[in-house]
Amino acid sequence: MLTKIKKYHWLLPAWLSCWASLSWAQPPTPDQLTLTQALELARTNYPSLRSKLATIRAAEADQQGLLQSFLPQAGVQAQLLNATSNQVRGAYISNGGLLLPISGVRTDDFNGKAAWSSGTSMVVDWEAVTFGRRQARRQQAQLTIEQAQADYEGELFTHQVRVCDAYLLALNARKAVALQTVSLERAQALQTIIRASTEGGLRPGIDSAVANTEVARARLQVLESQQIAQQQVLRLTELVGQPNPAVELDSLVFYDRLPLLSVAPASNSLHPQLRVFQKGLELSQANVNWLKTAALPSVSLLGSLQGRGSGIGKSPEADGTFRIDPSLGAGLPLRSFNYIVGVTAIWRPTDLFRTKYALNAQRERINAFQQNYNQQTLALKTADQNARLQLELAGLRARQAPLQLDAARQAYGQAQARYESGLDNILTLTQATALLNRAEVDQALTTNSVWRALLLRAATAGDLDSFLQQLPR
Repeated sequence: MLTKIKKYHWLLPAWLSCWASLSWAQPPTPDQLTLTQALELARTNYPSLRSKLATIRAAEADQQGLLQSFLPQAGVQAQLLNATSNQVRGAYISNGGLLLPISGVRTDDFNGKAAWSSGTSMVVDWEAVTFGRRQARRQQAQLTIEQAQADYEGELFTHQVRVCDAYLLALNARKAVALQTVSLERAQALQTIIRASTEGGLRPGIDSAVANTEVARARLQVLESQQIAQQQVLRLTELVGQPNPAVELDSLVFYDRLPLLSVAPASNSLHPQLRVFQKGLELSQANVNWLKTAALPSVSLLGSLQGRGSGIGKSPEADGTFRIDPSLGAGLPLRSFNYIVGVTAIWRPTDLFRTKYALNAQRERINAFQQNYNQQTLALKTADQNARLQLELAGLRARQAPLQLDAARQAYGQAQARYESGLDNILTLTQATALLNRAEVDQALTTNSVWRALLLRAATAGDLDSFLQQLPR
């Protein structure tokens, strides 16, 4: 057994090295997470955002490749072949390179003797006149980058709203834990007093049973609130790209004051979610412009240098045939040189019929993009009206919640005094305790709902800074 363990002892340091590299690949989630830190971690770690950034880099690389394709293209080749040189008079088509050309003139009949031939060439070709195609392709590439950038910004904005909402929900869950813990301590203090009174014969035994029931119920509420808090924190840390249910939130200072209930939309700026559709429309129009030029001619400048060698003699023999030297040394040296300089023009008029239907299809795509843009605009307007209403109602509830809490505290104090003086029973006191606990929870919920309503208003206005600027410092 020890021999087998020693045989694989080298795996331990390798495993430790891999674990360390994976652990250090991303910065750890801080023990105390602020909302600002959560937004920054989400921006740098969340996979969907990193995928959008990769798409932007890919579009930029495509643009660089496209710009390089506009430059003159040069090609160099060299070849060494061993072949016969029999010829027939007449035309033929290579048909995709499946019939290789063989040059030369022979005056005798078929000859199976082969000779070596060599060749090298350099060709420079530049599409000098494109009748607008080059500019249309350049515009397409630039708008593709801008669309990818707008897609990233829209996804970033939406994800930041998700992170802010998850942070507020997690804060609310942690506040609920604190309130339920206070309720448990209140029930335990009352239990201690009632137990002493019942043991001394001053109170009936049912009061002690009721007090024990209230303590058990308070413990269950604490456990339930802790479970919900862990789930909310886990959801938050998932959105920042580093799931960790044990992380502590910054503080509960959100409950110390209410924000200003006003959000001004960003001036002269489209909503991030609309900007994606706008760039899609612009890119579709650029595709139309390119299709309009696709059927136009192209004019190219061409230049070439060529050299060839062959093992077949340059001059005919006395019988009219050409001497064939099968040796490699006879066919390898270049002995014939040529150059080509010129202009070529290509136009396929039948492309006009093809592009006609392609243009119709692209215009329908533009129409579809426009309708999607209109649908998104309508949805944002509806959401904005709803956000305004929710913010107004949240403010009204926030002004009423303190009144409820003050009344619940007075009722609890009076019920406790009446119970201690023997003027009332335990049931009235437990009812007052439940009212106080509910009022404390409502106070926290209404304060949190104001912040969430403000976040919703900022999200529909497309200006998250108006929310972030009101964060407690």
